[in-house]
Amino acid sequence: MRNASDIKQELAALGAATEVGFREGPGQVSRIRELAAELEAMNPTPEPARAASLLRGRWRLLYSNLGLQRRTSMAHLSYNILPNTPIEVIELYNEIDPATGHYDNVIHFLNEDGTPGTQVLAGQYEAEDDNHLDVRFSEAIVTGPAAPVRLQANGPREAAGKTEITYLDDGFRLARGPHGSLYILERLDPTPIRWSREP
Repeated sequence: MRNASDIKQELAALGAATEVGFREGPGQVSRIRELAAELEAMNPTPEPARAASLLRGRWRLLYSNLGLQRRTSMAHLSYNILPNTPIEVIELYNEIDPATGHYDNVIHFLNEDGTPGTQVLAGQYEAEDDNHLDVRFSEAIVTGPAAPVRLQANGPREAAGKTEITYLDDGFRLARGPHGSLYILERLDPTPIRWSREP
């Protein structure tokens, strides 16, 4: 059996080769699935959903099998909280602050005219048990050259979901969501000076 460091390096390389999942081939998907299962069997953290110091920080998405699209819309990435404005996705992040319960999905994007922007799907989370997070997204924030936009979710537009953390160490995380979704992330900064949702 290989060590965890080698597996993480290969997963990161495959994530880059697939452009975070935007351009994935069947062989790459199969290999990522195989490596993820191998790494999950080595999980060094017995209660990952409660490991606040390891969860905290800014995480960059290395790969997702969720059928990501480079050209999409704000509505699609915000559970229809935001309008159906076309954008091109550049990078995707996840920010977790156990002190406040914040759990945000952050997307850096380009508008159709090429101007950059950031979309934050702001959420809250609680540890449902040792391995699962119960996440609820309630607000979408967009920043860029224009004035910031903040829209609250309400009624059926409020989105909730459960995430299972299957591997967690001080810089790498694997998570699984509904319908077989897999997320592979690396931690860039455990203590950001500023969170993306802050004005």
